[in-house]
Amino acid sequence: MTVTLRHAIKIAAPRHKVFSALADTAEMAAWHVGGIDGTVAVGETFRLNPKPGLSFAWRTVDITSDEAIRQECVDGPGNSAGKTLTFTLSDTDEGGTRVDLSDGQWPPDDPGLPFCNTRWAEVLLRLKQYVETGA
Repeated sequence: MTVTLRHAIKIAAPRHKVFSALADTAEMAAWHVGGIDGTVAVGETFRLNPKPGLSFAWRTVDITSDEAIRQECVDGPGNSAGKTLTFTLSDTDEGGTRVDLSDGQWPPDDPGLPFCNTRWAEVLLRLKQYVETGA
């Protein structure tokens, strides 16, 4: 049995704007903590370096413009490698975008699980702030 982390947030902006913030590494650098290298494109790998000594490499498996991005962790601390990350975008009744995030294949007793769960919430809040305010 494995656990999949699931988060969702509503952002007061159209899907194409949210998608761009998730798919363009120059934009990602504006709202992610730490450095980013590489490209978000099918078959390509980008690396997130949230703090010195901590790095994650994500290979993009699938992209549907303005709808979804699916990535696989190919390098990272602990049990990170092999996990699948999916961002799914949909319209809200208020005219904005709902972002659903899933991060799968966690052993339920993994000591990193609660920390990663908290980190994803922080990441989505930074994404929301960036898309809605530009800061």
